[in-house]
Amino acid sequence: LRSFRRNDGPETMARLLALLLAPAAGLVAPAAPAASTALKAEAAASLKGMSGGVQAGDPMPGEGPWDPIGFSKLHENIQGSEHAGVVPSQQWMREAEIKHGRVAMLAFTGALVQSYGMHFDGKMNGMFYEKGVNPFEATPSAFATNPMGMAQILLFIGLTEGYTFPEGAWSGDMKREPGDLGYRVMRSADVMEEQQIKELKNGRAAMLGIMAFSAAHFIPGSVPFFFNA
Repeated sequence: LRSFRRNDGPETMARLLALLLAPAAGLVAPAAPAASTALKAEAAASLKGMSGGVQAGDPMPGEGPWDPIGFSKLHENIQGSEHAGVVPSQQWMREAEIKHGRVAMLAFTGALVQSYGMHFDGKMNGMFYEKGVNPFEATPSAFATNPMGMAQILLFIGLTEGYTFPEGAWSGDMKREPGDLGYRVMRSADVMEEQQIKELKNGRAAMLGIMAFSAAHFIPGSVPFFFNA
């Protein structure tokens, strides 16, 4: 240090400071990389045309497609590898989500109706639906007391499933929009996206709700505030 002081040169002092500060720089944590605009654009492209994501006014930050884990890119990322075709495309996943949501909404509503004692009386050719049955025992009861009625329901479901089979959805080549079965009941084009988002949210809530009902029934006490489910 004495030799540097004798020289009094500004360049020499600058070099000395650089030498002293260089080891300390290794102790400073690197700055977190900013979110990649390219990755956001890639996610948006993979989810293009699908309803949902973060909407304006939602409690989530940002707006647009929300896929922090990258599920929407799994199908494309493994193409060309030995795992190609193992993971479905986002078309198939959205189709499955909508279908499970619809079934869960029907199940949740049916569980409430059955639990509160609502019942359609009447018989036809000796067949009827039993009254006062627990929601989780209603299906086998219905098959036992009204097999023809249940057969009609299953036939309608089978015809709908066959006619609207999501051909090509696994590979992302499905021609129709996920969840679009062709029904247009009291829905105009200008509110269609709004209704699709409502259906998604209600379906997700219903899936959680019916699973809570099931857990409370089969594992008593497993769900807070659910008693005698």
